[in-house]
Amino acid sequence: MQQLMHSFKGFEAPPEVLAALWRGEIAAVCLFANTNVASPQQVRTLSLSMRQAAREGGFPPPIIGIDQEGGQLIAIEGGATELPGNMALGATRSSALAEQAGRLTGRELLAMGVNLNFAPSLDVNVNPANPVIGIRSFGDNPALVAELGTAFIRGLQSEGVLATAKHFPGHGDTEADTHYHLPMVAHSLERMDDVELVPFRAAIQAQVAAVMTAHVVFEALDSKNAATMSSRVIDDFLRSVMGFHGLIITDAMDMHAVAQFGSESSITSAIEAGVDLVLLGHLPDQMALHQSLKLLARPDALARIQAARLKTPYELPPLDIVGSAEHQAIAQQIADRSITLVRQANQLPLRPGPEDLIVVITPTPTDLTPADTSSHVDIVLANAIRQRHARVKAFELPPQASREQIAALLQAVEAAHTVIVGTINAVQDRSQIDLIEALYQRGQSPIVVALRAPYDLMAFPMIPTYLCAYSIRPVTMEAVARVLFGEIEPTGILPCTIPGVSLQLS
Repeated sequence: MQQLMHSFKGFEAPPEVLAALWRGEIAAVCLFANTNVASPQQVRTLSLSMRQAAREGGFPPPIIGIDQEGGQLIAIEGGATELPGNMALGATRSSALAEQAGRLTGRELLAMGVNLNFAPSLDVNVNPANPVIGIRSFGDNPALVAELGTAFIRGLQSEGVLATAKHFPGHGDTEADTHYHLPMVAHSLERMDDVELVPFRAAIQAQVAAVMTAHVVFEALDSKNAATMSSRVIDDFLRSVMGFHGLIITDAMDMHAVAQFGSESSITSAIEAGVDLVLLGHLPDQMALHQSLKLLARPDALARIQAARLKTPYELPPLDIVGSAEHQAIAQQIADRSITLVRQANQLPLRPGPEDLIVVITPTPTDLTPADTSSHVDIVLANAIRQRHARVKAFELPPQASREQIAALLQAVEAAHTVIVGTINAVQDRSQIDLIEALYQRGQSPIVVALRAPYDLMAFPMIPTYLCAYSIRPVTMEAVARVLFGEIEPTGILPCTIPGVSLQLS
């Protein structure tokens, strides 16, 4: 059943998957960070085995997809270039850098045998409470998202990797995570035309190869069914009204928003609604699904899948371009230009004396959503600062820290000349707020760096020096240190509004 995008556990493809690729029964596979990725070399070896099986059966390269967005969602680390992500690009306001980001991502993915990227997210993040998009978006301005999104698409596809515009018709104004809930969006079609649909129209005009559906109910289009399972959204609107003729791919079907209706039922509904590829995600018994659903295949969908496979290169670039110095320099340039100084109270640049103690406090990174690889990242801000000043102490604040943990931390940093606090979604973690308020109230006014979404200032509006970094990746931590010590100017521009907060203290 070629319309099912399979996945499996392990660093090698199971024999039954290789056999189905050889027979032409499987056309597409999705790789996941936690189950299929050990290193760039291993991913290339895995991909080559699947490509060889298809070639020996007389078929073009299979579609091999992965989430390599940058920022909080990078499936392949361990030597691959770690880009700061979409919202950092939004802060640069540079379509040239967005295109370079897409180009280097495509180059590295193809070197590892991956020919489809589930990126970019074209969701317009107009809702600060959005639990799953946030910094995966370029910002809250539809025109900016369209401009940078299409630039990323051009770069990615210029290297032979299929881009995916997601999550159609737009996941930027929801307050529920589709991994756990089925969100409802009640906006009128006129409002959607002005906001959510703007980047997707631009992507279609830019000839994006694929569009991924959202497991979200858009009442203006279909008040009953999630977009993934709605013929009104897919066949009637995306195909007929918006004129998209490329691949339509579902978001993962193991997400609760659709999985609650049963695997076979939801998959059948999606295929009947007009999707071409059903991303099975981590659903169990995928080969059994393959057999039970094979009679559902639509000829028009199979033709689009075949056309997409024929677009992808047969030859792979050399693996040594992965994580190359050229690519790392581009990642650093993006990070340097993204850092945004929202407020400044004559605390910067840092000019510590030889004996002055700088304390750096950062949260323990965790995967805040299943669409997240942050827990794999070491936040190296203290190390970057230590390269510039000898007397630096680093502390880590665990999620939802107890009063006792906060008190111990406050005591440990009492002698600090300068306190720098990194925050991650502080609005949802009271312990980060309590720590910053306590430091401020005792006269140790901390320099606060939002390491994820910019909205943390809403939780402590009195803080006089506030920067936004949009990422915890090493290049971003280096960029923050450069700004703190005055080595570069903070040229980033907020890509989204921080509601209810004055950016200038009176």
